[in-house]
Amino acid sequence: MRPRTLVTVGCLLTFPAVVAPQPPLVTWKGCSDLGCTGQVKMRVTRAVREDAAGTYNFSVFSNNEVYFEDLSSSRTRKILHLTQPDSTFLFFGVRDAQEADAFRAKYQTRVAHVMILVLTLMAKGFPEGASAIPTTWDSRKVERDRAQFDVSARRVTSDSFVFRIQGPDHLVEGDWIMAKPSPWPDSQSMAGWTASNGVTIPVMTLGELRQLRRR
Repeated sequence: MRPRTLVTVGCLLTFPAVVAPQPPLVTWKGCSDLGCTGQVKMRVTRAVREDAAGTYNFSVFSNNEVYFEDLSSSRTRKILHLTQPDSTFLFFGVRDAQEADAFRAKYQTRVAHVMILVLTLMAKGFPEGASAIPTTWDSRKVERDRAQFDVSARRVTSDSFVFRIQGPDHLVEGDWIMAKPSPWPDSQSMAGWTASNGVTIPVMTLGELRQLRRR
């Protein structure tokens, strides 16, 4: 979910510009970056640096597609980020291309930055991995970028935990599952979704869209 330059081609497809391979932003025991992420629910009470207060859901599917929900207002907004063979963003709950672009930027930078912060602090506070987090609440002091954080977590299963991160500019809590869920089925209707340019997607299924992108 790290930001990248995109070149728009046609109505639906966006292709990533050629970039040099980048090292992982975060490496935890047994995983790194999105490899540590299956489903995440975040309640962000304070995130001053990112201006990202709100409630969010992430799902990183086993085929590396990403589903993102912004539940911060009465009008739920969603992104389905298709990643293979190229990068395509589909939107639900946006009014036009300008709002879609702003929402994509919020997903890729501001909210994703908070999620990476949580993962970084968890990796520092509990370096032995998610399976070693105690089953009762445990708190650790962690320093990052000269700031002190209180990192608290409780393991729910071998690959899931609940967390609370508190620092000078942050207060974030939520649920983290590392196992990746199955992707949406090809039969999923995309009625009501729009492309990055604000154009409503024709009546079609997700499978038809996936097939279209492979041509």
